[in-house]
Amino acid sequence: MAIHFVADLQFDGGERTRHAHPHGFADTAERTRRICETWRARVAPEDSVWILGNVGNAVHLAGLPGSKHLVRAAGDPPAWNCLATRRYASVCEMRRLDTEHGLVTLLAHPGAAGEEERMVLHGRARGDWRRRGFVCVTVAELGWGPVSLDQIMSQAAGDALRDAA
Repeated sequence: MAIHFVADLQFDGGERTRHAHPHGFADTAERTRRICETWRARVAPEDSVWILGNVGNAVHLAGLPGSKHLVRAAGDPPAWNCLATRRYASVCEMRRLDTEHGLVTLLAHPGAAGEEERMVLHGRARGDWRRRGFVCVTVAELGWGPVSLDQIMSQAAGDALRDAA
């Protein structure tokens, strides 16, 4: 069982192109198809996926593998509404996970992290949040699908080595 993370799915249902054009997709239906294909290739049914805000139309989550947990962003529906859909195993504003890699804080926006946080996974943020220990997991930056914690930690270790050189 693996733990995966993703943010900013922005599922719109195909009627808008705002989130599609900047990334080379003809429309949001094409973008949604790509995200769902990538998700199915990376996530097994017994895996957990933490979505760090900005889901959009959550109907697309129904056919995707894995147990889904939502860390809400300002634009996501209220927790009670999200839980009523039965698409999520849990819904929260922030979560700290105790993992084999240590404590990991999950937030939709990195500005909500405290100074004491060492490893923070977050969704989209305006401005530069390239702070040591902060990792943005937006779908556009992760190859259009969830990424595992092991992959994130491997990437973070590589970044730390490059910074030290």
